[in-house]
Amino acid sequence: MSDYQNLIQKYFAKNLNVNERALFDSLKSNNEEFIALFNEHKKMHAAFQIIEDKEVSDLINSIENKKGTKNIFLKIAAVLTVFISGYYFLFYSGNNFDSYLDEYPNVHFPITRSETENDIYKAFSAYEQKDYKLAIEKFDNLLLKETTPEIKFYKAMALLSIDKKEQALSILKELQNFDFDYSEETLWYLSITHLLLDEKKSAKSTLELMDKQQMKFKKSQRQELLNKLN
Repeated sequence: MSDYQNLIQKYFAKNLNVNERALFDSLKSNNEEFIALFNEHKKMHAAFQIIEDKEVSDLINSIENKKGTKNIFLKIAAVLTVFISGYYFLFYSGNNFDSYLDEYPNVHFPITRSETENDIYKAFSAYEQKDYKLAIEKFDNLLLKETTPEIKFYKAMALLSIDKKEQALSILKELQNFDFDYSEETLWYLSITHLLLDEKKSAKSTLELMDKQQMKFKKSQRQELLNKLN
C-alpha cells in the first residue's frame, strides 16, 4: 500500500520516471486495489485544488494590494511554493504534526543580484541558502539596530528550522500581539509549535482564533488539524 501511495504521489507531482510510469500504467489497468486508491486520491486532489485555487488567489490579491510591495513577482512565486507543498501535508500527514511545519519562504526581502550586499541582504541570503544559524546571527544584528516584527518573524522561522522550538515559541507569542504583514502566518506557526511541544490545548485555541478572525492562510490544513484535535 505504501508503495502504491508513493507512486500516486509522484504521479500527481508529475515526477514519474520511465520505469515508474510503466508500472503506474500497468497497475492502473488491472490492479483493483491500486485503482481504488488512485480514484480516492484523485478526488482528494480535485477537491483540494478547488479550495486552494481560491486561497492562492486571495493571498496573491492581498500581496498586490499592499503599498510599497517590493519584488512582487518573487513574493508571489514564493507564496505559491507554500500552497503546492500543502497538498502533501494535508492528505498524507496522518497525525505526524512535524509534516505541517514547512519552511516559510523569503517573501520579505527576495534576493536578487542587483541588490546591495548590506546587512539585511546578508541575513536573508543566509536564510534562502538554509544557513539558519548564520541567518539568526544576522537577524540578531539587525534587531540590535531596529526592532521590527518582520525580522523577528524570520528569526523565529530560522529557529524552527534548526529545532529550537522553545525559543521560536517565545518570539511567536510576542508577535501575536502585533498587526503586521505576517500576522496570520505567526498564528499558524505558533499553533504548530504548540503541537510539536505537545501543547494541544494551546494549539487548538490558536487555530480557532484564526477561524474566528476568518484568516485565509493555511485554511484547508487548519481545518484538517482542528478535526484531528477535536
